[in-house]
Amino acid sequence: MAKTIVPVKLHEKLTVTIKEIRQNGMGMAFLAGFSEYPIYLADAMLGEEVQIEIIQVDKYSAYGKILAWAKASTGRKNQDRQYLVEAGTAPLVNWAYANQKAFKQQIVQKKFHDAGLQVTVADPITMDTTPTYYRNKTVVPLKWQDGQLLSGFYQRGSHHLVPMEDYYVNDARVDQVIIIVREILAKRGISAYDPDQEKGAIRYVMVRRGYYSQQLMVVLVTNEDALSDEAGLVDDIVAALPDLTSLILNFAPKKDYVQLSANNRVLFGQAVIEDTLLGKKFLIGPNSFYQVNPVMTEKLYQKAADLADLKPTDVVIDAYAGIGTIGISVADRVKEVIGVEVVPGAVLDAKKNLALNQIDNASYIERDAPDQFEDWQKQGFQPDVVFVDPPRRGLTPKLIEKTAEMGPERVVYVSCNPVTAARDVALFQDLGYEIKGPVVPVDQFPQTAHIETITVLQKNEN
Repeated sequence: MAKTIVPVKLHEKLTVTIKEIRQNGMGMAFLAGFSEYPIYLADAMLGEEVQIEIIQVDKYSAYGKILAWAKASTGRKNQDRQYLVEAGTAPLVNWAYANQKAFKQQIVQKKFHDAGLQVTVADPITMDTTPTYYRNKTVVPLKWQDGQLLSGFYQRGSHHLVPMEDYYVNDARVDQVIIIVREILAKRGISAYDPDQEKGAIRYVMVRRGYYSQQLMVVLVTNEDALSDEAGLVDDIVAALPDLTSLILNFAPKKDYVQLSANNRVLFGQAVIEDTLLGKKFLIGPNSFYQVNPVMTEKLYQKAADLADLKPTDVVIDAYAGIGTIGISVADRVKEVIGVEVVPGAVLDAKKNLALNQIDNASYIERDAPDQFEDWQKQGFQPDVVFVDPPRRGLTPKLIEKTAEMGPERVVYVSCNPVTAARDVALFQDLGYEIKGPVVPVDQFPQTAHIETITVLQKNEN
């Protein structure tokens, strides 16, 4: 058996050229004669010549750290926030925004091409203002480290917390609240979960803030079901946050391997906050899936609805409905909306949101979408439009098959992952649907490598 040749050594220093940028924003370089052995580099741009040190090696690839730029891209716009690159929270922070947009458009084009689809990809829809400080939600770990209670993000592949107070992508008030709560916890000497010792009380602090309502929710995610002197802690937090609407303890032991559990206890105020999306009101709890960039979410859903060419006579299915954001936002444009969602809490929230908005032409079913679609197909039910907005893993082959068998005129596919979107669209094409118009990228997450897409599929007439 041939011995694998590893062309680099740990701590070796080299000068390389960036030949490719991966979908996650990582640069790739190759040494001469080793085109199958990538060296991955954060904070790299295509064509840059960089001096690096190898920091991790295995037989398939290596990781390096850039020490200096011998030839920098003209699209580089350093923001002096290298901690965001180190933590991986904003890997494109040093790219000019025009380059970020072009990269994301190219990624979508490439992934659809790789799936055998010849499509036109539109220019990404972007924020009208500076694409920073936009997230209305964050979940931040806390750790006692070097004698201080720190908040930030864990360094890739380690238990070392990278301290961070300016996240650059969070609503500025959200960042302020994290610091205020952290300092109160530190003053009270409350323990934080230590992944090395596998003990400690506070795991995360989650903050949500309504973009329009400016209502504020703070969630203390804990490894223990109660905190010392909870009443005093609550008094301190309430006094420090005059805009606080909801303070919740979420008991999510590390042993359960979930970031947040369904075990919520209200410590102060309400169990939910309220915000507005495209003129509709939504109740948002600790576990609610609600898009984190409200400005771009409105653009995303408005564009999806416009591309769907909705008519007053349409019956619309909203699969992966969550708390009802897509369905409720289009209900006044169609005859009927039926949402399907497998998470019980989300269905309850969706029904509350229907009542809140006095919508009487929509309903929500608690069921796994593929199974519900199969029943509808057997019953001969044929909707006019199906919206799908799945998680990153995309759609199941069963859902695609049953959707095609129901035979809706149009399928509107909203995706947060171009790889699975392209894969699924290719399956729809095999089952008698064709792509209508360009694929539209929507930049929900500037400064990161993530991109949303909208693809409209039209049923073939023949």
